[in-house]
Amino acid sequence: MTEEQLQDILNKAETDYSFEACKIFAGLKIITKYLPAEGIGAAEHDIVYSCDAGDILKAGLTEEDARQLGRLGWFVEEEALAHFA
Repeated sequence: MTEEQLQDILNKAETDYSFEACKIFAGLKIITKYLPAEGIGAAEHDIVYSCDAGDILKAGLTEEDARQLGRLGWFVEEEALAHFA
């Protein structure tokens, strides 16, 4: 999968509002399956950033997990996976 395909998957995913748990934490659990040392790399007023999108793709992110990240509201911003806080 390319970074462009990942962005397309994340952008087209419908957010699952019925998901009860913290969407940021749930996404970080997916991210750490591929990059165990990653977490929140940076944060601003209303957004948190995690790993570089290219790094998680190189680590083997599956399309199924990419779709789940999209349903959880994750997206690519400045080449990193990000989520509004």
